[in-house]
Amino acid sequence: MKKNVLIIGAGGVAHVTAHKCAMMNDVLGDICIASRTQSKADEIIADIRTRKHLKVRGNKLHSRHLNALDVDATVQTIKETGSQIVINLGAAFINMSVLEACIRCKVAYIDTAIHEEPDKVCEDPPWYANYEWKRRSRCKKAGVTAILGAGFDPGVVNAYV
Repeated sequence: MKKNVLIIGAGGVAHVTAHKCAMMNDVLGDICIASRTQSKADEIIADIRTRKHLKVRGNKLHSRHLNALDVDATVQTIKETGSQIVINLGAAFINMSVLEACIRCKVAYIDTAIHEEPDKVCEDPPWYANYEWKRRSRCKKAGVTAILGAGFDPGVVNAYV
């Protein structure tokens, strides 16, 4: 069964990620790009279509408006899109909200940055222990694979099942 993907965010990294997911949508399933600014997600989709990067045209490629700080709205988006993989490429301060939604929905989670609270930017280490690692047992209990800091600060210490 192909895994539907929800990409949260519509910046530069999300743009590249969406193109790569579209190029692999024979392995992946439908792709939804969700952002606070839906028009940015729509621009990414238009670029994917213009460059003909959508490998399987029958699969859905669509956008949604999403305030990812709203856990319930994120849960609803995951469920409505049937996503089994959530790639969080939004600002670092939404990580815990999106991870919480993934735990509730029992879907895989990937992000590219260490969580930051808006009022505590540049905290002292151990960064992951401050937030993400506190959810480790809940991820394990729910069967959620969480890959933290993929791409920017990857390593064994930031991935757990």
